Amino acid sequence: MRNLGKRPDLGPRLDQIEQHLEEIAEDNTSVVAELRRIEHARQESADALTRTVAGLREDLESALAYNALRDLCTALTGPLAAIETMAAEADFSDPALAAGHVRGLALTLRGVLTRLGAEVIPVVVGHDLYDPIRHRCVGVVRPAESPFPDARPHTVVRVVEDGYDLRRRQLAPAQVEIQADGQ
Repeated sequence: MRNLGKRPDLGPRLDQIEQHLEEIAEDNTSVVAELRRIEHARQESADALTRTVAGLREDLESALAYNALRDLCTALTGPLAAIETMAAEADFSDPALAAGHVRGLALTLRGVLTRLGAEVIPVVVGHDLYDPIRHRCVGVVRPAESPFPDARPHTVVRVVEDGYDLRRRQLAPAQVEIQADGQ
């Protein structure tokens, strides 16, 4: 090993190295502080972006809901006007004429549902078995009282109320009566 104390030129060089090390330490402290500031700013930007996206999502959901409700209300104004006119002017003393008005209103409302994208859930009465996903059983009919007395148990024998799907999702199940077990 060399004796460092015997070299006179080493002292200033060590001082210079020490000064460089202090500068590097100060630079590192500044870099760390700047990185922390950048990370804080990044986090604030991320939070602001998250709030903005949430606000936009809420605005979009609101607009979609408004448009859907607007379309529904617009579609219902015609049938409502027809009902009001019928109530004010129709002759209900003639049951056939009243039934014709009601059928016309039902047809109009079915048209509204169709324009909005709703479709009747198809049910083949006397053939389809009860399906708790597509049907809601509202009655059980004994074979002797059934329009399809020879149908298997749990066969749909009557549709009481149509069910509807909207874009392949169920709005309402078909309300049906089914064949009872046995007699």
